[in-house]
Amino acid sequence: LALRQALHLVFKVGNRIKAATFYRDVLGMKILHHKEFEEGCKATCTGPFDGKWS
Repeated sequence: LALRQALHLVFKVGNRIKAATFYRDVLGMKILHHKEFEEGCKATCTGPFDGKWS
């Protein structure tokens, strides 16, 4: 079984500060790219993602 590494991950979260703290400090992940948008994400299939960081 070959191990694979994810090339790209996207996390849609309600509170980006708490989420970033968890992923960085608890799981040991690094934020490699950060992008903010003028309007929130139009996708609402799994929750209300209406923040600029959505």
